[in-house]
Amino acid sequence: RIEGYDISHHQGDTSVASMVVFENGLPQKSEYRKFIIKTIRGINDPASIQEVLARRLTHREWEFPDLFLIDGGRGQLNAALATIKKQNVVSIAKREEELYTPRSRQPFPLKKLPPPLLSLVTHIRDESHRFAISFHRSRRRRLTVR
Repeated sequence: RIEGYDISHHQGDTSVASMVVFENGLPQKSEYRKFIIKTIRGINDPASIQEVLARRLTHREWEFPDLFLIDGGRGQLNAALATIKKQNVVSIAKREEELYTPRSRQPFPLKKLPPPLLSLVTHIRDESHRFAISFHRSRRRRLTVR
């Protein structure tokens, strides 16, 4: 079980997050979750990740994942580690196409991953991004109509 997380906002406004779930390499859409960022104002993805993960961990009825995959770089990884306090967290930076792990100071280039693993990791990242953006757009639309 791998859970993928992404934050979406428009210049820090109406921030939301997504959680997608993959089991045995396949998306489990019935277990996807959306989060409205409640305590963070402005652009602060690491703090938003901490809020979302803290809220996620309160749900003991949700199966604990083998891996948390966070969208972002070293800052997001460190924020996640401060909240989860376990080593089963990695982050993936889109722009640099790198994977950050708790055990290595240097990021790992995605292109060096075996093709099946690269495909899985990028699929989870892209799906969490798609889910977060679609939730953010629908939330902004709803708030604009009011």
